[in-house]
Amino acid sequence: MKSNVNKASKNGFTRRDFVVGAGAAATLGGFPLIFLPGSARGAKQFEGKTIRILTWTDVTGQAAVKHIAQPFQEATGAKVVADLTGATSEMVAKVKASAANPQYDVVILSAVGAFELAQAGLLQKPDAGRLPNLSDVIPDARLGADGHTVGYLLWCDGILYNTSVFESTPDTYGVLWDEQHAGKIVLPPPHWAAAMDLTVVAARMAGGDEYNPEPGFKKLEELKDRVLLLSGNPAQISDLIRSGALNVGAPFSPNMWPDFLGKPEYNLSMTLAPKEGFFFDLQYMVIPKGHPGDDDVAHAFVNFALDAAVQGQMAESVFYGPINQKTVLSEKAKTIPYIVTAEQVREKGIKFDKSHTAKVRQDWIQRYTEIFSA
Repeated sequence: MKSNVNKASKNGFTRRDFVVGAGAAATLGGFPLIFLPGSARGAKQFEGKTIRILTWTDVTGQAAVKHIAQPFQEATGAKVVADLTGATSEMVAKVKASAANPQYDVVILSAVGAFELAQAGLLQKPDAGRLPNLSDVIPDARLGADGHTVGYLLWCDGILYNTSVFESTPDTYGVLWDEQHAGKIVLPPPHWAAAMDLTVVAARMAGGDEYNPEPGFKKLEELKDRVLLLSGNPAQISDLIRSGALNVGAPFSPNMWPDFLGKPEYNLSMTLAPKEGFFFDLQYMVIPKGHPGDDDVAHAFVNFALDAAVQGQMAESVFYGPINQKTVLSEKAKTIPYIVTAEQVREKGIKFDKSHTAKVRQDWIQRYTEIFSA
């Protein structure tokens, strides 16, 4: 997913347009509705105003619409138009392409994309004084990129594996290079942040790091004839594992697999406990410079996403790790092994300089593409 905040940020802490429907709950079950200092509790102070948000089209983006955008719209009267797209790289491209005439008020994306937009000078610094929930967020997850980004939720990546093939849980990313799995490996697509994670772990295994990735690219070349496909489609991958066509893949996030993990018919499991650790990304919310909507509404939306109850619902829905320290997980959520805590991140999270990888992202995408398209 800079003093202490900056240090944490360096280390990693079919397009659809639609208007969020009014099918949100009639009441917000105790969600605090104090978006601005002095605002009336429950008052629809933003009636008649519109903001446009941009995030993923996958289950995590759909969960953001259901648990953040819809209740926010119902509570405040603001119309929220959600534009969902496939990947962080696509969001970055959209914001850059519309820089002369900004289209979005809030963008939710991975750290590497947030840092790239900040480095390009395309982000407004949010006013922390208009984000009261920020004070309840883990201190090193509050802001990043010199104050241009606001922490959102924790995403984690690990090893996806076929339980009918593995007698025990794989304990290293080195399993990808095990000859017995040749032809039955799935890796993330080149434009995914997870592909950058894989490049980093390959580089470290080969004696390099993010600043010296060449050993990693050479090690990835060893996999080019052993990979069945590059994919980020949970349904496709789950069906291939169920059929026996796939054995293992990494790095992948349980956040995208809530409909498949834990269901015996898919023979599918994930581990966040390889000896190298697990990858994590403090995802961010950003406000593009010159955004078209009301600035108060944009800040209110960001603040609402940080609410403890909202963060708990997102965790239960798609296995995000909450960053609001007051979040209380439901009994169901407490049984889910994929919801990571800040303490687990500090102990076992794989840290690398994401402000640096943001600068080299395009080059790495090209190198990764060339390796696996050859």
